[in-house]
Amino acid sequence: MKVLTVSNNWKVVNAPENCRRSGKEFLKSFTPIQLLFYMKGVDISSNPWRESNKSKKHILLNIFIQSGNIFVLVFPVVFQLLWVLILPMKKIEGPLLLVFVIQISSYYFIRRFQNQIGQILNILNRISHQLQCNTDYRKRKTAIYVFCIVMYSLCVAYLYTYFCSERRIIDQEHLKNYTLSRGFSKLSANCLPLLRDFAVSFYSLGNSIIIIGTTACYTFLCVQMRCLFLHIANQIRFVKEEDSTYQLLHAYDELANVLSNIDDIFSYTVFVLVVSSMAGLFRTIYSLIFLLGTHFEFSTLYWFSGIYYSIVLLSVIFSASEAVQAGKLARELIVSLPGFLPLRYEELKKMVRRNFKREIVLTLWKTYTIDRSLLFSSFGALVTYGILIATLGNVQS
Repeated sequence: MKVLTVSNNWKVVNAPENCRRSGKEFLKSFTPIQLLFYMKGVDISSNPWRESNKSKKHILLNIFIQSGNIFVLVFPVVFQLLWVLILPMKKIEGPLLLVFVIQISSYYFIRRFQNQIGQILNILNRISHQLQCNTDYRKRKTAIYVFCIVMYSLCVAYLYTYFCSERRIIDQEHLKNYTLSRGFSKLSANCLPLLRDFAVSFYSLGNSIIIIGTTACYTFLCVQMRCLFLHIANQIRFVKEEDSTYQLLHAYDELANVLSNIDDIFSYTVFVLVVSSMAGLFRTIYSLIFLLGTHFEFSTLYWFSGIYYSIVLLSVIFSASEAVQAGKLARELIVSLPGFLPLRYEELKKMVRRNFKREIVLTLWKTYTIDRSLLFSSFGALVTYGILIATLGNVQS
């Protein structure tokens, strides 16, 4: 991973007041995401004085948050393993266990790079200010709040409908009978059903925070990268001064470094988000088509789940692909920039050939490039495996 630095020798111009204010408000727009991450023990504020100025109460609070998060993460996984052994629907419970495990691994991956994420935010804040990017970050902050509230509301709605669903009633009865028939006489018949409810609640309300936070962080980082790349592209089309040219070259170089670091930090996490979203959508579609022989109101459990995972999948793929497309557009204009200034043609040509020819990409775990076609590929995979499993089920019947 490249060291995250920002050139300090850019020419600083007198920006309009709204540009200077919007540059300072970029970090404020990420406040909801910082809060979600902090609730999961991840601090992306990247303040250089935060370690030295922590009070005893602050340290104890962090220890409490981290200990609580470990419990909330491990509890559903441990009991999901138990449900795989006990419950009859092993084709559903088994894949859920795998999804839980890889989601926990992505959480620790985010914790490992929390400082680098904070540095990326500071770099984008500085570049936005120096380029006089006049994005309305108050609306951006509102959009982030709305995104997080809608996603968490879907989790709460899913949990509520789960407690009213026939699926829960069937599982509860099976767990009660298992407890009584296997000799657990010292335990109450309601012990395993109660643990099942706790595990579902912890996962729906606790573990979903890191999924929502990571999705929002990656999505709006890509949104900001797209805005800055498009801003550079628009400025290049009307560039007339040499100072502006070198400023745009420095800005593009820094943004290309930031995009590379975003890919290094989030490629595995985004891979987990995409895989878990596809697994969740597959479970939803499979359940709606093949498993539901009940009233319509019970199907709302799966509709909330499907909407939740669809938003995660669409937001990640669309934001990343649009950021990459904007970066490629800016790179094409950077390559053609020497033609805009004939007097500096040779100098700019050498600079562009030496520093600005690298590829602009975002990937899934460094193996699959994210672009617009990924969305069709993912839905194609869902349809293909759905037909395959349905065919195998009919053959076995």
